[in-house]
Amino acid sequence: MAAVPEIPLSQLLEEAGAYARRTPLEGTLETTFRCNLACVHCYVNQPAGSRAEREKELALERLKELIDEFAAEGCLDLLLTGGEVLLRPDFPELYLYAVRAGLRVTVFTNGTLVSDRIAELFAEYHPACVEISLYGMTRETYERVTRVSGSFDRCLAGIRKLHARGVPLKLKTMVLSWNAHEVAAMRGFAEELGLDFRHDSLLNPRVDCGANRNPELQVGAEKAVALDLDDPALRAAYEQSFREAVAAGPSSSEEVYTCGAGQMGFTVDPYGRLQLCQLSRKASFDLREQSFARGWHEFLPAARSRRWQTDAVCRRCSLRPVCGNCPGAAEMELGDAEARIVHFCEITHLRAHALLGEASGHRRDATCCRGHGELAARPEAEPHLGGCGSCGHAEPPLLQIQPAALRRRPRPGRP
Repeated sequence: MAAVPEIPLSQLLEEAGAYARRTPLEGTLETTFRCNLACVHCYVNQPAGSRAEREKELALERLKELIDEFAAEGCLDLLLTGGEVLLRPDFPELYLYAVRAGLRVTVFTNGTLVSDRIAELFAEYHPACVEISLYGMTRETYERVTRVSGSFDRCLAGIRKLHARGVPLKLKTMVLSWNAHEVAAMRGFAEELGLDFRHDSLLNPRVDCGANRNPELQVGAEKAVALDLDDPALRAAYEQSFREAVAAGPSSSEEVYTCGAGQMGFTVDPYGRLQLCQLSRKASFDLREQSFARGWHEFLPAARSRRWQTDAVCRRCSLRPVCGNCPGAAEMELGDAEARIVHFCEITHLRAHALLGEASGHRRDATCCRGHGELAARPEAEPHLGGCGSCGHAEPPLLQIQPAALRRRPRPGRP
């Protein structure tokens, strides 16, 4: 019997028409915004014992119903995250339900609440991956970030429990000015365990109207790019992505959203609000009483249908596909999906020049797109963490969708 040839998943999905049919392949389910840590940079970390927050969160039964609805629409990958996802005592039951529904489940956690029970659960019913955030490689640095005594030792204990049981595991960090000096040590720790490690240098504001973080936490553009290039795997990935973006040239699309948000991915927050992604949150659809199918087929196409209303330089920039200044980030930071986050723009231009030089078609100092000024290499030069665009309090509102408009919108064919 001839062997069945192997093909990439992307090819299989394309041949099956998953992209053209808007199949919700990737979902994010935020089960709580509460957390047992109080990380200084975190985009949302409500108090762990907040009764008011608990009462607002979706009940376990509704979460199970939503998982069934996701699967019925063709979802394959589901991310369970928070807040701290393990803070909910019903997490094991929810996790098992998602696994048994046939979903490929990834779990984001800070690792400090990984008990023997949780470790055994993951060992028996393997997730696609558990990703643990590591905020430093010394107790002093880690707990300066988390602001909880003893959290460093609990995090390392959680990592070791999962690693010892062979649970698929990855480590990651959010690069801050407070822990940037330990990124190499964190990567080294992961390598010693045979684990993948990644870092992110682009800070976003809080999604819940909490106080914005001190701009001192954001590392400068030069430092951010230096850390990128110091990671061989990340450098190679960036170089390939940048070459492809430059070769493709500026997009001719008139749509602001050209990513997979609302097209093949979605986010549901702890209160049942369906949103485009974890960054674009101003427009939402209530899933407490209404179905995911309606939200997916009617609301999300309308939410991502915005066309460019300004002649912003970003719309014709060849680096747009590889820039952290996506519509969601701009909306969260500045209240407008078409706005430009200067710091992110500068980091992207530095990356392009470092990887491709003049072949990138862009200037190192970003003046080709900004039109003026000098690279803000220090965070104090142009502090960028200021707005509260994600909550909808910024004016003018990005999008207002009326129920009648949703009813008039044609429903695409079901997958």
